[in-house]
Amino acid sequence: MNLYLKTFEALNLPSTVSRCASGAIKPPTANLVAPADWYGFPPALMPIWSDGSGPIYLGIWKHWFVDRKYSFVKMYVSSGRLVVEVARTAEQLCTLVSMMSICERDGIEDDLLAFAKEVNIRNLDQINNVSLVSGDNAKGLIFIDQFSCTTPLESVPDIEMYSGNFPTGKFDSKNPWWLKCSSFEVPQEIIASWPVDVWMPEWFVNPTLNKIDIFNEYLKTGSLANAWLTLNSTGWTIRDARSAICALNAKANDSQFNLLVEAWLSIAEENAGGY
Repeated sequence: MNLYLKTFEALNLPSTVSRCASGAIKPPTANLVAPADWYGFPPALMPIWSDGSGPIYLGIWKHWFVDRKYSFVKMYVSSGRLVVEVARTAEQLCTLVSMMSICERDGIEDDLLAFAKEVNIRNLDQINNVSLVSGDNAKGLIFIDQFSCTTPLESVPDIEMYSGNFPTGKFDSKNPWWLKCSSFEVPQEIIASWPVDVWMPEWFVNPTLNKIDIFNEYLKTGSLANAWLTLNSTGWTIRDARSAICALNAKANDSQFNLLVEAWLSIAEENAGGY
């Protein structure tokens, strides 16, 4: 059983998310698999589909104990598990998958028609027309109705137009995003060029540092948000991460978070090594 479905229900996510994640709604592209396979990922990711050719994940990125709304992301496992925001609504995510299908098959096939009916996408012709101009380039998606507002970071033509809360990489004291994100959300080139006058959180620092000690110190002082962000940054073995999330769960005493912990532990096998 995919235990993530209980978490999705508790978070009042659209039913299409659960149906896609369970495999009840078939993806219109051969590479996407649901329920997602395990290639190793931090618990902030709640997978909907996996693609073993990358591998990559498409799923929900949610920071617990942090004042941020969840996003729909693509995670590139072979690129240090970097995550990028590709959608901010379930409708946008399904539109993106429709575009992936059109570009893969050079048009609209029967399985895409069936998928679109299930997820209530009614503008396949518009998506197809945009694909003829920009392919599946994320910047071209803004010309599709679903992406015209609440546009995800990957698709905004200008960073100044972005209204979400995914880390932008722009160091602006009015929006200290680095205090509310983990290292997987920030490309290495931004971390490498971090301004000397901007404090870098401990969980961003060299991943060879002992993240367990940093995590435990935050947990000891009751800083659940920072403990969580540490747990969802680089430098963990799966074994240590399993122990850490159980300790955080006991401290949090949160029924919704407990569902997430159960779901992640059910698939977080140590054969992935770490993240």
